[in-house]
Amino acid sequence: MTGHQPNTGESFDAPAPESAYAAALGPAAENSAVTRLQTALRQDGEYPRASLEREFRLRRAALADRLALRSGDERDVAEAARTAFELLAFDLADGRFVLGPAGPGVPVWETSARPYVRQEYERWAELTDGGRDASVTKPGSR
Repeated sequence: MTGHQPNTGESFDAPAPESAYAAALGPAAENSAVTRLQTALRQDGEYPRASLEREFRLRRAALADRLALRSGDERDVAEAARTAFELLAFDLADGRFVLGPAGPGVPVWETSARPYVRQEYERWAELTDGGRDASVTKPGSR
């Protein structure tokens, strides 16, 4: 499978990073959102757990991918690959939340799941205004 470039998305039928993350929050705001999601996951009964876990995994993987693209550091690249495959595994186990055209079982993702994250994030961002509509709040507050 030479020619598949996880950093650029070349040879993957998935959006380029620039397109996938065009509507994303800045890294600091996204990190705060991921932290809030992680905290919410630890609390019982406030949110639909599976959809919250999916959003957490997606946003964490997208943030890791963005960091890896920016830094190029091999530890960041490894973290991006790990979190991307964790999202892919979650979606393989429970495909209710898959948004993009190529599902998690498509063989090309075996090369790299990072373009899968971009596909899913781009579609999710379209639906949530880059997470601005999906922020976790306490029940009853706005």
